[in-house]
Amino acid sequence: MGMLPFLRIASYARVLPGLVLTLVILAAVLQPVAADTGNCTGCTVWDDPCLLFEQGNETAYNAAMTASFAPVAANMTPAADYRNLSWTDAFIALNTLMKERYAFTEWRSVDFDALNRTWEPVVADAEKRQDKAAYLRAVKGYLFAIPDGHANLLPASGDFGAKDADIGGGFGLALVQVDSGDVIAGYVADGSAAEKAGIAPGDIVTAWNGREIHDAINATSYIWATKKPSTREGIRLQQSRLLTRAPVGTTATVTFSGGSAQESRSVTLTAYNDSYDSLIKSSFFLGRQINDIGAADPLNGIAPQLAPETVTARTLPGGYTYIRILGESYDAYPAFKAVMQSAIANNSPGVVLDFRWNSGGEDNLAACTAGWFVDTPVFFEHATMYDPGTGRTVPLTSTWAKPQPVRYNGPVTMLVSPDTISSGEAVPMMLTRTGRSAVVSWYGTDGAFGINGLQAIMPLDLYVLFPAGASLDENYAIQLDSNASLDGGVPPTIRVPLNRETVARAMAGEDVQLTYALHWLESRQDRQDTSVPATSVPATPVATTRKAPVDIAVILAAFVALVAIAGRK
Repeated sequence: MGMLPFLRIASYARVLPGLVLTLVILAAVLQPVAADTGNCTGCTVWDDPCLLFEQGNETAYNAAMTASFAPVAANMTPAADYRNLSWTDAFIALNTLMKERYAFTEWRSVDFDALNRTWEPVVADAEKRQDKAAYLRAVKGYLFAIPDGHANLLPASGDFGAKDADIGGGFGLALVQVDSGDVIAGYVADGSAAEKAGIAPGDIVTAWNGREIHDAINATSYIWATKKPSTREGIRLQQSRLLTRAPVGTTATVTFSGGSAQESRSVTLTAYNDSYDSLIKSSFFLGRQINDIGAADPLNGIAPQLAPETVTARTLPGGYTYIRILGESYDAYPAFKAVMQSAIANNSPGVVLDFRWNSGGEDNLAACTAGWFVDTPVFFEHATMYDPGTGRTVPLTSTWAKPQPVRYNGPVTMLVSPDTISSGEAVPMMLTRTGRSAVVSWYGTDGAFGINGLQAIMPLDLYVLFPAGASLDENYAIQLDSNASLDGGVPPTIRVPLNRETVARAMAGEDVQLTYALHWLESRQDRQDTSVPATSVPATPVATTRKAPVDIAVILAAFVALVAIAGRK
């Protein structure tokens, strides 16, 4: 049976700017899905999601998806276009649209009336002053008040200078909250005023501008996080990073303790243009220090800092196979398959799957990927679609990860982060159910797992995406999406210690989470065989693989095939 390539659009981080208008035209058919507790009787069942990937026929793949959407396709309507409205009227219309169609209103206890009361006056004030940057901040603030990484904004015309104005300055240090609850200076810039004032890495910061440090972190805006967090720990991480950012020239009083006497001192620092250095240094949870927030091109300039391609691999000491997967796109499968064939043929003693920064994509590719590691079928999801013609939610598909004829049977460990979003969360979710896989990380995944798509176009060409529905488990309950308590995503099954020592090691360039993942694999060596006898597999080198597709480019290809077919994750 074929498969439905739901695309979980995690963010716009890898959108080609030149494709934005095409995206708007082709994605205008997207409609939201309300969470459903019905049943999937009569659904299309994808019991072997690898089949169409194995055929290598994307046209047939899209045709299979089209067929599965037939029950609701006739009633799909375009995305709302509010560009001819005033800023304020467009905002009111957007809030009405989300109140009607947002999939997780009850799940996340979203009060759209209260949100409108809070943010409509802010939008109106920006409109009165014709302040484009303030208008952008208001729409972002409204969407970020909904703790869902899929409810986000794509500004086609840039940010009107708002980001640099808000967080372009640093104070020469980065903060990290460690397991003890202490907030430490994880990084202090050489030669900075912070260093000259006596702040050293590992010192405990107890207050910021006279405010207790945890209260100061909680009050910090995180609207400039490129990957919008959905869980408590993800939000806390970005707030800790962004507390030490401010407009250039801003002063801040930092209270800290450290040194042999552990005395408490306060110093006043001035924010300067550090080219986002403190944010680069605090991105170590991704396995490398990259410019993930301050990059000049957030659409195309972030993922290539981690890897040149969507799927890359290397052989680690001891023969372990490391695979980084930055997204689930249709043409990424041959690269992944080649690496897995090599790992099996070479009897690799363990596999590390690195999903840090994974932006999601094809649901069925995620299920297919899991099929290379499971011995029995593992349920993935029931997917539903809202039918605007009837006002009812229609179950469309049920998907399983099916064991592949040639598969890897050894231990598998997975690395994730709060920037692991959407379909990127799917393989960790499924493989942790097998009992021979582990998620080894500092943090869990994003917790944004719904069906997402372009829902409205706002004045100044702001493109608003929000979830088109929920992924449901076998019992038809919402899975992975964070709830009103900000719990969600895939948590680590083995949480790597976050303390002065491990932070210092990460700042020195070590991928500490990978180190712990390898330790776990080594501990499993006397318990596992590593392959399933099957057809012979030729040995191939484990190396960097095929060119990475851009996430939205994959979406566009599907839209071209479907034209008026709705629904993407």
